[in-house]
Amino acid sequence: GGGQVPTCVASVQTDAAKVVAGYVGGFVGVFDAARGALESVAGLGARPRVAWHDVRDSPAEVSTQPNKIASHPSLPLTATVHEDGTLRLLDLRTGHNIHSLGAHSGPATSVAVHPSGLQVLTGGVDGFVRSWDIRQQRVLFESCMHSRKLGEGCAAVSFHPTLPLFASGGADGKVHIMA
Repeated sequence: GGGQVPTCVASVQTDAAKVVAGYVGGFVGVFDAARGALESVAGLGARPRVAWHDVRDSPAEVSTQPNKIASHPSLPLTATVHEDGTLRLLDLRTGHNIHSLGAHSGPATSVAVHPSGLQVLTGGVDGFVRSWDIRQQRVLFESCMHSRKLGEGCAAVSFHPTLPLFASGGADGKVHIMA
């Protein structure tokens, strides 16, 4: 894939034959696992394209690297969180970035999509965990749940598949479970 280094991968929940990967240069690639081939690639910058870009030629059009990807449970969308602290929603059919939100003051490190598909949970090195309403593009809940240790804060977030719970884990050695 264009000499890029992958930083994160996720299976596409709406299509078992597809896998999505994020790359250092700010790209997201969709792979057809059955064929073992790259299907499309999107730059997540100001003018997304379904093609490889050389980040040295168009730095303003490419976002920072995605650190984590989560697939939407019922729509062909992925949520990505990035080194620049943004949360982005990518339409896998078109390759376009449909939402971009300033999620964290530093790098965003983790993302999860609620089983209903209506909320996204993010965590960042700032120690904050935020729950987002993806339809209204607003924060539903936020709390500084992890103290920074060795330059890291929140390392992982997850929704429970059936109960109204979510969890976060951090570099401070703590796991928080919230209802």
